[in-house]
Amino acid sequence: MTPKTTLCIILHYGDEQLTWDCVSSIMADDSLDILLADNDPAQKIKIPQHLQNKVRLFRTGGQAGFARANNLAVRAGRRTIHRFVLLLNNDTVILPNALLRLRDLLNQAEVGAVGPRINFASHPDRLWACGGEIKKFRVIIHGLKKIIKFEPYEVDYLPGAAILCKFIVWDFAGGLPEKYYLAYEEAEFALRLKRLNFRIMVDPEAKILHKVGMSADSQPMYLYNGIRNRIKFGQYLWGKLPGFFLAAAWSLVEARHKPCGFAIWSRAVSDEICGVDLNRQTLQNIKKSFAK
Repeated sequence: MTPKTTLCIILHYGDEQLTWDCVSSIMADDSLDILLADNDPAQKIKIPQHLQNKVRLFRTGGQAGFARANNLAVRAGRRTIHRFVLLLNNDTVILPNALLRLRDLLNQAEVGAVGPRINFASHPDRLWACGGEIKKFRVIIHGLKKIIKFEPYEVDYLPGAAILCKFIVWDFAGGLPEKYYLAYEEAEFALRLKRLNFRIMVDPEAKILHKVGMSADSQPMYLYNGIRNRIKFGQYLWGKLPGFFLAAAWSLVEARHKPCGFAIWSRAVSDEICGVDLNRQTLQNIKKSFAK
């Protein structure tokens, strides 16, 4: 029997069929100990009878952000046999041999975390991201939209849709930083690893599909969330005051071109100064405040 050395966290939110498609795509990998982390507000997903000996269920309470939900699930699901932790979005499908390639890459001594090539599920030959880039002066993160080369290479960070990490490295970094709600947490996580002298790498030949939808960046609550998380990331990079002003200024440059952009930017900056909690309820309030 293959030892289950990798704790696989699948963060469930929204469409249950997406989650089960993701689970199905990794069931053949006997090294995975699969923990389904239900972070949907309804908290009602159930493990089907035929999977109850193969998938464990953990409920987060349905209010946690991306980082906190994953951290809670890791703490709940971890066992002494686990050497690696794999974080997966529930809207991903893992293609054959992808995880085997990633584990082989991660076994290099200096490598701390690895990620795959991610293609659009709707257009399987079209690249969504292969690693990510951090433009520090402008406090921007984005996925790399082209393959640099077809052998593993180093990147600034890994998009949170799929990250495989050594547990010892996860512990050194303290897990994902929970000050973020949904954005920039994987970028700070990667920089923490780099400061510990670990490499962050992607393997373009390890392929997964991402059932990503249309961009929601222009929606008020996502714009608000992005501004506040960017400010937090700017402060991590540059210090409290310089990081705040740099990130806020660059966010204003982008927000002014979007509907209600200045008003949303003003609210986000004000709330960040006042220490308003960045959580699901706050985002719902923003959605109502700026509803058309």
